[in-house]
Amino acid sequence: MPIAKIHVREGRYDEERLSSVSKAVQDALIGVLQIPPDDFFQIIHVLPPNRFLHTPSFLGLTYSDDFILLELSFIAGRPKETRLALLAELNARVVAAAGISPDDLMIQLTEAPGENFSFGRGLAQRANISAGLGPKI
Repeated sequence: MPIAKIHVREGRYDEERLSSVSKAVQDALIGVLQIPPDDFFQIIHVLPPNRFLHTPSFLGLTYSDDFILLELSFIAGRPKETRLALLAELNARVVAAAGISPDDLMIQLTEAPGENFSFGRGLAQRANISAGLGPKI
């Protein structure tokens, strides 16, 4: 049940390019986390330059105006190796889809217990899923 938030700078991404990035993110989630295709929750923020601020370089990486900040939230319990594989797959797919430098994608993964998510009706539909029960959570 990952929730993806994709942040980009206004004027750098047209609808076709945004669609390609969106698909790349979803395809990586399906491929690595083995989520079902209809487990699709994304928010795309297109921000004016004065509202999407970042350093031009950090940790030996160089960022351009094509910089993407990708935030992913999902239920905790996946092994470290799976999360590392997801980071690599997201970078490979988004870089190819958007035609950007591998430096230009920053990813933040955030995990929380199942009881912290409601898919509607105020119910925590995944409250009883415990850590480590498998990739399809």
